[in-house]
Amino acid sequence: MTAILCIETAAPSIMVAFGDSDRVLFEDRPEGGRVDGPVYLADAVRRGLAWTGLRKGDIDAVAVDLGPGGLTATRGGVTFANALAWGLGIPLVPLDYFDLVTAETRASSTVVCIRPTTAGQGFFREGEEPLMVDDLATLARSCRDRQPDIVLAGIVTPDVTALFPGTRIGAVAASAVTLVRCAGEAFAAGHCTHEPLEPLTAASLAAGGDERG
Repeated sequence: MTAILCIETAAPSIMVAFGDSDRVLFEDRPEGGRVDGPVYLADAVRRGLAWTGLRKGDIDAVAVDLGPGGLTATRGGVTFANALAWGLGIPLVPLDYFDLVTAETRASSTVVCIRPTTAGQGFFREGEEPLMVDDLATLARSCRDRQPDIVLAGIVTPDVTALFPGTRIGAVAASAVTLVRCAGEAFAAGHCTHEPLEPLTAASLAAGGDERG
């Protein structure tokens, strides 16, 4: 058995899950409005251990979504994952939000992932191309010219929809099954690290700081 703790705070909905390969052992999402991230995460991990019968020493790795996402929430999840992995002496498995929503969408067409930021800017990934941050209108025009048959995934606001009229809409967040499966595949492939991770931000991308293993 390979027990991986998955932390998701970059998506619009926070989630904690325990998985074994592609099998979800435990899933927890906070109910209602805003939560105190560190307190929720610690409590959810304790609930997960109690539910599964696992001990902390049974956890083989901690997987965490690095974003792009809301900076405060994403940084809280990454910091929690860093501290827990360091304390247990186990590796971190870096995931990213766009990979997860692409896997959740499961489209035969090209998946374009978008996460708006401010003033018409946003994070953007077309298919397997590198993650970018730029003016969304410019990127949208370029993408439509190259890939007429696409599916949008991520945070698709009305402003984004207007840039891609008539385009199909994919996932906003990954399910626990997808989160666990992606984490298990990355861990099995050796995409893990014992070094602290940082969230994916515009600044880290500009500096070449994509921390995925």
